[in-house]
Amino acid sequence: MFRKYSNPQGNHAHCSDFKSRGNDRTAPPPSTGLAGMAGSLGVLDIERVVIAAVRAALQGVAPPVQSTSTVSAPAVPSATGTSNFAATVTSLRSAPLPSIPRHNRAQSGYLRRRNVKIYTKDVVCLTFSPGESVFIIPRGETRTRLATAGLVGKISFSTEWSEDQVRAEITAIFSGAFGLSEHQSLPFQFLSTIKGCKKLMIPKVTSNFPWGGKEVASVCSSTCLYIMAEMEVPAQNWCVELSDDSDFESPVVQRRRVTQREASSRAQREHCERLERVEASAPSDDGMELQGQQGPNEAMNHFSVTQREASSRAQREHCERLERVEASAPSDDGMELQGQRGPNEAMNYFADFIPTDIEEDEEIEEAIRRSLLEESVQSLQDSRFAESLSKEEMTGIVKAHSERVVTEAFRPIYISRGNVWTTALRQFSRRKFTQCTDLLYVTFASDEGTNEDGADLGGPRREFFRLLVKAIFKESGAFEESLNGFTPRMNISHVQNGVYRTIGQMMSTIIVQGGEPPALLSPLVVDYLLTGSIFQLKVTPDDVADMVLREALKKVDQALTTDELEQAVECCDSWRYQLEGLPNPVSMDNKDAFVQNAILFYVLIQRQSCYDQLVEGLKYYEVLPLLKERPCLRVLLHMPKEPSDVPADVVATLLKPNYSVLGSNRRPTEELMVVKFREFLHCVQEKELGEHLNARNLTEAEKVFILTLNPGHILAFATGSSKVPAIGFSPSPKLTFVHDDTKHLPIAHTCSNELQIFVNRKNLADDNEFDYIFLVALMNGSTFSAV
Repeated sequence: MFRKYSNPQGNHAHCSDFKSRGNDRTAPPPSTGLAGMAGSLGVLDIERVVIAAVRAALQGVAPPVQSTSTVSAPAVPSATGTSNFAATVTSLRSAPLPSIPRHNRAQSGYLRRRNVKIYTKDVVCLTFSPGESVFIIPRGETRTRLATAGLVGKISFSTEWSEDQVRAEITAIFSGAFGLSEHQSLPFQFLSTIKGCKKLMIPKVTSNFPWGGKEVASVCSSTCLYIMAEMEVPAQNWCVELSDDSDFESPVVQRRRVTQREASSRAQREHCERLERVEASAPSDDGMELQGQQGPNEAMNHFSVTQREASSRAQREHCERLERVEASAPSDDGMELQGQRGPNEAMNYFADFIPTDIEEDEEIEEAIRRSLLEESVQSLQDSRFAESLSKEEMTGIVKAHSERVVTEAFRPIYISRGNVWTTALRQFSRRKFTQCTDLLYVTFASDEGTNEDGADLGGPRREFFRLLVKAIFKESGAFEESLNGFTPRMNISHVQNGVYRTIGQMMSTIIVQGGEPPALLSPLVVDYLLTGSIFQLKVTPDDVADMVLREALKKVDQALTTDELEQAVECCDSWRYQLEGLPNPVSMDNKDAFVQNAILFYVLIQRQSCYDQLVEGLKYYEVLPLLKERPCLRVLLHMPKEPSDVPADVVATLLKPNYSVLGSNRRPTEELMVVKFREFLHCVQEKELGEHLNARNLTEAEKVFILTLNPGHILAFATGSSKVPAIGFSPSPKLTFVHDDTKHLPIAHTCSNELQIFVNRKNLADDNEFDYIFLVALMNGSTFSAV
C-alpha cells in the first residue's frame, strides 16, 4: 500500500481520476459561436477543432466554423480569413478544455498525518537546583509535595509541535505555581532518565538543539516528562524544602526527631513547674524579718533560705529564657534539617537545652558536652553514608559524568611496562597534557625497545590504568600503608614538584576513562578530602602507618590502670614533648584526647601540603565535586573494610559464553569447555592449581606465579582490568569458541573484551592439559599484538 503512495504522479492514479472527473463533469449551457460549440463537444471533437485552428494559423487562413450539432469539413480559405483570425483564436481560448489531472492534496496530507503521533504525559517540574547535574526521580512523599505545590500537571502534544508550542504549553501549566504574568515565559530545562538507575540528568545537547515535539517525546517515551525550572518557586507556594533523601528516609526517623524536641521542651516545662511548687511551699519574706531574734541554728537556716531564694530567681530567669528560645525556635519541619548542620552548629543546638544556670558538678557537665560532641560528629560521619545506591546506579552516575566531561578526541601517551611510574609521571607533568580532556591512546613500549603493535580501542588503556594504580601506591614513594589503607607520606621533593597534584589528576583520569577504581586510600584520608575538616574526624591508632608509633598509641589507648598508663606514656617520651598542646601530664581522663591529637598531627596536620595538592588534582574532570555531591561514591577511593579479589563466580558471570545455535553439533563441546573453564577459575581461587598440576614438572617461575594467581588475573587477561571499572565494561565481556585442532592457547581481545577458547581434542581431554595451557597463556600474555 505504501509503495503505491510513494509515486504520487503514477499514470494509473491519474487515469482513473481523469476518467472519473470527465464522466461526472456537467456540460455548460449552449452558446453561439465556437466557444459555445466547444462546451457541447466531446473530447475527440475538441481535439480536431484545435488541430484545425493550429493549421489555419500556420497557413494564414481562418479556422473552420462548426455547427452545434455536427462537425463539418474545413472551409475553403477566403479573403476575410486573415481579418477574422484574431477573433477566432480568442474564442478558442474561451472554450472549456478537459481538466488536467493534478496531485491529490487531500490524499497527500493524509499520508503525512500517518506519521504524526500524539502523546499525553504527566509533566513533573523539579525545583531550581543550581550546580547539580544528576537528580533523583521524585517518588512517594516528594512527589506528593510537588503536586501540592502545583508542580505536577498533564500535557498533550504531538510530534509536529515546534519548540515554542511546547514551551508555551508547559508555561501555561505552571504559570500559577510560579506566579507568572500573562506574557511571561517559564525558563526551564528538559531532563532525561539515566539508563540502569532511577536518576535524572540534563541531556548533553548542542546550544541550538530544537526541543520540538519529536525531541521531547524521545526523552519521555516510557516515563513522565521531567523538567527543572530555572527560577525559584514563590515562598507562599512552597513551604517545605524538598530533599533527594526524602523518599528514602524512614518515617520512624522523622518521628524520632520531633519526639526529641518535644521531650526536651516537655522536660523543661515540668522542671519549671516543679520549681514553682517548691517556691510556693517556701516560707514567706515576713517570717525572715525575725532573724535578729533567732539563735545560731536559725541563722543557719536563714542563710539556706536566702540561698534558695537566689536559686529560685535564677531558675525563674532560666525558665523565661527557655520560653523565649522555644517561641523563637523553628518549626518541626525546620528541625528536619538538623542532620545537615555542621558539628559545631549541632553542638550549639544541643547546648541550648543544658541548664547552665543550675549548679552542677563540672565533671558531669563536661561529660555531657563531650558526649554531645561525639554524637554530633558521629551523625556527621553517618550522614555521608545515608544515601545507599546499588552498583548499577553508581555505575550509571559515573558513566553519565564521564560522557559529559571527557571529549571524544584521542591524546597519545607512550608507556614503558618496565617503568610505568616514571613514564606516566613524565607525561602527566606536562601542562598542555593535563589541560586537555581527550581520551588517552596508550602505546606500550616492549622490552626490545619497539612499540607493541596493538591498537588502543579500550584494552591497552584499561591495562595501563591497572598498572598505574599499582605504581602510584607501591612505586611512587608518595604513600605509606596503614592497617586501614594508604596515607600520604611526607616527601618534600614531591611537594616541591607538585607530584601529589599530578597523582590526583591521574586518579581522576582513571575514574572517568574506564580504569579500575584506585580504592586503596584510608577512609580517614577520604573523609578529609571530601570535608576539609580535621578536628571532627574520628581516628584510631590503625590509621598510623608507622608501626612503632601505632603500637605506642595503642598501649595508651588500651591502658586500664594508672600504672599501665604510665608505662605506655613512657614509650611516647621520645616524641610527645616535641608536640605543643598535647595533654601533659597524661591521666586516665585525658588519655583519649592525647591519642586523638597525636594521630591527627602525624596523619593529617604534618602532611597538610600533600593533602592540599591531592585536593587540587582531584578537581580534574570535576571528580571531587562529584564525590562531594554523591558521598556514596567515596567507595571509588577508600579501601573497603575487608579487601578481597574479584571472586571466581563474578568473573564467570562477566564472561558470558557465546554458544552456537541450540541443537548444533558444536553446542555440547562448547558447554563442556565452559565447565572446564569455570573449574579452572575455582581451582585458582581455592589455591589448588599447584596441587592439581603436581604431576607435571613445573618450573620455579611457574610455581611462584601459581602462588600469586587469582581470578582477577584472568579478568585482566581478557579485558585489561582486574576489577570492574567505575563506568563499567563497554562492550560487555564474552567468552567465544573457535573450533580448530591446530591451536590450543586461549586468545584475548581486550578492546572487545573477548576471550577466545579453542575447542579441540587436546583441550577436551580428561587430563589437566587445559589447565596447564591456560597457565602458560596467563604467564606469557602480558604484551599486546595485532592478532
